[in-house]
Amino acid sequence: VLQNDLVQLYVNQGGWDNAEAYLTSSYVPAMQLTLLDADGQTVAITGGGHGQGMMMGGDESTLPLTAAGEPIGTLLVRTGRMGMMGTAQAQRFLSSIDQAIGIALLITILAALILSTLLANWLTRPVQQMTTAAQALAAGGTPAPITAVTQDELGQLAQTFNHMSHELQKADQQRQQLLADTAHELRTPLAIMQSHLEAMLDGVFEMNHENIAAVHEETLMLNRLVDDLRTLSLADAGQLTLNHSEVDLRQIAAQTVVAFQPLAESRQVQLAVTATSQIPIITADGGRIQQVLNNLVANALRHVSAANGRIQIELTATPQTVEVTVTDNGPGLSAEMQAQVFERFWRADASRNREQGGSGLGLAICRAIIALHDGHIWVNSIEGQGATFGFSLPTA
Repeated sequence: VLQNDLVQLYVNQGGWDNAEAYLTSSYVPAMQLTLLDADGQTVAITGGGHGQGMMMGGDESTLPLTAAGEPIGTLLVRTGRMGMMGTAQAQRFLSSIDQAIGIALLITILAALILSTLLANWLTRPVQQMTTAAQALAAGGTPAPITAVTQDELGQLAQTFNHMSHELQKADQQRQQLLADTAHELRTPLAIMQSHLEAMLDGVFEMNHENIAAVHEETLMLNRLVDDLRTLSLADAGQLTLNHSEVDLRQIAAQTVVAFQPLAESRQVQLAVTATSQIPIITADGGRIQQVLNNLVANALRHVSAANGRIQIELTATPQTVEVTVTDNGPGLSAEMQAQVFERFWRADASRNREQGGSGLGLAICRAIIALHDGHIWVNSIEGQGATFGFSLPTA
């Protein structure tokens, strides 16, 4: 384009009078333009010479200029870097560019370092908190809950850790409570046995049938407690074996009534069983199911009033399950009591249970046995209006 413009300038003006002004206006940094006339004499030069400095190194191109087929001059184009004699303006411009680039680069690096540090701290904070909490948990401490600031994988991990920590603390509390309750339950019969034996040794009590029978009764209670604890420990460990066979729940209910009828009659308590629909034969451990029903009836007998107590065993069937309920007209249970009734060693009235018998483990054993049968156990009660304990077992 510059070559054509110079030819047109020569034709319009009939010579190179204004060529230098034109080249100066067309000056490009890092490029030296030299215009020679037809005789090879320098007409104009830009980007070097005339106080503008000389180009150092670079490439040089020679462009012939012709008009009407006749040579009118030559344009020399040299590209490269300016020498130390370059214009002060160009040097200042390049220096300012270099300075701006350097400052921008420094700011970018500092910003990247700050942002990366903040981002790394933000991302690793939950991990650091979990590490500290895990170390505290391993040392037996109680770590504070981890704050989940995000809903991503780290947030879910923090929530899972909090849940695990809570469950471990809950399990530890239950373990401590179980040990305390077990020690208490073992201490009572042992203390009675010790006091009776010491009294007989000291001659305070006669060593007769009545006093020996009292000690024997405490040994039986102690043996039942140990058996109950063993049953629960086996269930917790998944080692409580079930002997499955075909079971007729109507027969089991009838056997329970026969077993408890003398005690019920002695207390003038009505005990009956009804089956409201056709009850199918199921596959289960008949002995364990008998144990569950016996525990429920024994529990009802302990809480109904003498002379006007009523206990009703009822069997019903659904397409998928068989349900067995034991309903009494005792004092009933509050909502808070119902939430705890299947816990180990829980008693509605701890002050009188020792007299009434029972270790506080019967309902917990019922829950464990029914769970092993893939069944469900529950209680429904209105305080002051009796209670209904029930369980369901799958028919297939």
